[in-house]
Amino acid sequence: MAGLARTIIMHLAAAGMVLSLLTLTSAAQGQTRPVTPDADQPIDINADNLEVQQDKNLAIFSGNVIAVQGQIKLRAEQLRVWYRTSADSGSGNAAGNNGTIIRIDAIEQVFVSSATETAQGDIGIYEVADQRLTLTGAVVLTRGENVLRGNKLVMNLATGQSQISGGRVHGRFVPPKRKSKP
Repeated sequence: MAGLARTIIMHLAAAGMVLSLLTLTSAAQGQTRPVTPDADQPIDINADNLEVQQDKNLAIFSGNVIAVQGQIKLRAEQLRVWYRTSADSGSGNAAGNNGTIIRIDAIEQVFVSSATETAQGDIGIYEVADQRLTLTGAVVLTRGENVLRGNKLVMNLATGQSQISGGRVHGRFVPPKRKSKP
């Protein structure tokens, strides 16, 4: 199981879950630059428990989950990592060295932060192949004093396009402060 956990953590880095969640704040606020300065940093995941369900190709980190990569931090009550086994492995080892992460779910009190941005919601789902991130439930995106609120955010990480929907959407955009002249 320790080898499987190591493989899952390596694939989390490859999938860029932590960075992908942060990218949504930039794109939702009209910026399409990727937020990947820490992509080459290791990811440390701490949780109260790790359960691997090999028959379901699922690893579940639960209880005060904190994932950190450089200055980027993800908190949630649960992180579910769905993976596909490689037909080439033939070993029966669930994720083997050739396992592929197909979906990552961050569940309950999801909060992502970087040095300049935060995103929060109830559930975050990252579909790796489609590069689509969905954040639902009281979504709040902040960058400095700018804040966007809605019930659902869907973002295509490949194109940088995003949509906030589900009830009323609220945006508060604060212009930069001007220097007063004496």
